[in-house]
Amino acid sequence: MEIVNNKPNEWEQNIIDNAVEYSIMEWRPLDKSTKTIVKTYDEAKSLYDKTSKNHKATLVYAINEAGRYANMNHLEDFKKRDN
Repeated sequence: MEIVNNKPNEWEQNIIDNAVEYSIMEWRPLDKSTKTIVKTYDEAKSLYDKTSKNHKATLVYAINEAGRYANMNHLEDFKKRDN
């Protein structure tokens, strides 16, 4: 069994720690994706929980003041769950 390191690297962690907003994206082909921006981690977690139940290709990003994104799907709060 291979052990996978799911911890963010230093660059990602800095963006996550200094996020000013979060993006929850339901990825769909043919330009049908939808993106919702929320201001707090708790809002992102709540929206992810609701969205991912019906749409498995849901991505969550932290966005810092400079507009840089870091994926958060590797964090425990945003991992895919079997519902």
